[in-house]
Amino acid sequence: MDALLAAGHEVHLVGARIAGAWDPRTILHPVRCTSRPRWLEVVQFSRRAATVVRRERFDIVHNQIRPFVPGVVTVGGGCHRFYLREVLPFEKGRLIAGLKRASALHLALLALERAGYRPDRCPYIIANSSLGRDGILRYYPMPPERVVVAYNGVDAGRFSPEARGRWRAEQRLSLGVGPEDLLLLFVGTGFARKGLAPLLAALARLCDRGLAPHLAVVGSGSARPWQRRAAGLGLGDRVRFAGRVADPERYYAAADVFALPTFFDPFANATLEAMASGLPVVTSRQNGAAEILRPGVDGLVVDRPDDVDGLAEALASLADPTTRGAMGEQARQTALRFPWERPLEQTLEVYREVTRDERRGGRAESREPRAESGGGRAESREPRAESGGRAERREPRAESRERRGER
Repeated sequence: MDALLAAGHEVHLVGARIAGAWDPRTILHPVRCTSRPRWLEVVQFSRRAATVVRRERFDIVHNQIRPFVPGVVTVGGGCHRFYLREVLPFEKGRLIAGLKRASALHLALLALERAGYRPDRCPYIIANSSLGRDGILRYYPMPPERVVVAYNGVDAGRFSPEARGRWRAEQRLSLGVGPEDLLLLFVGTGFARKGLAPLLAALARLCDRGLAPHLAVVGSGSARPWQRRAAGLGLGDRVRFAGRVADPERYYAAADVFALPTFFDPFANATLEAMASGLPVVTSRQNGAAEILRPGVDGLVVDRPDDVDGLAEALASLADPTTRGAMGEQARQTALRFPWERPLEQTLEVYREVTRDERRGGRAESREPRAESGGGRAESREPRAESGGRAERREPRAESRERRGER
């Protein structure tokens, strides 16, 4: 939004939960919705936001996360239908997955997708990885050239190896980790989906082999059941739960290896933050961020998150300080190719293409905006909006906890 405002565009923000300080030039449109039940919040926001859009007649409408109203959509959390059908049964089991699919909330979200992911309502979808893009194209009739990829970006100044000099010793001391101990780091919200269970199992295997690493877990969620699981695996005090933190760079500075064997993550921002911090990463192919990795050079990728033996082997290969140091240096170099300005510019190019289509008199002529070579982009930086005149950026808050491409 800052870039649009600086360029002299008129920017509107429509949201159910608009909080914090905003640039006074931003025109705010708070949408009043009930907060419970959540399915009703989704339906109310979609309908009332559509009323605002029809009234204001914006040049560009940009949905965040979901296709709440007709317009461009940035899909940081991937296709919900794909998640429910192809991911949730492996994450929770078929019975629980079936019950969840039948819940009012998920039915409402699926209805949004069915109505929104159509060429007549959605000029472009911006995905943050080919993994996310492929899920959308598998289930919805969008022209492939209209679903583009813009990988997430990272603040390489905030997340940097230089932070080790400031915080590494202090943070490791607070975690009860010695200077020569091997410290693994897991960062993510939604511990089950992010693969904490197989990571704990792999950690136990490493302890059986005499490596005895430590694990720091950063992210919101109930730690108690996971602490019981860790204790049952004989990990004792080797696993520390930090909860949600405002300064994750301290934990990247303290860690030796970043591990995220996620079951589904269109692009886990924490992966790129760890790489920018100079950490080698071990992740699964179900993490869209794996698309930017060079396995064996700047990170390691396991084909299945539940492959505990493969995960343990990958982690064990990084026990050598020289190996992980060299890989961490390469990870930093890879991360530098993805500054946060990069997805911003790609998003602006989508806006330019939308306005060009309108000037041509419609959307019949398809021309693909610049996208990543991997096939097409998450969430780390918020996409800004641009138009030839008035612009509107949408940040729907109604779904703030639903599978965002967050840490």
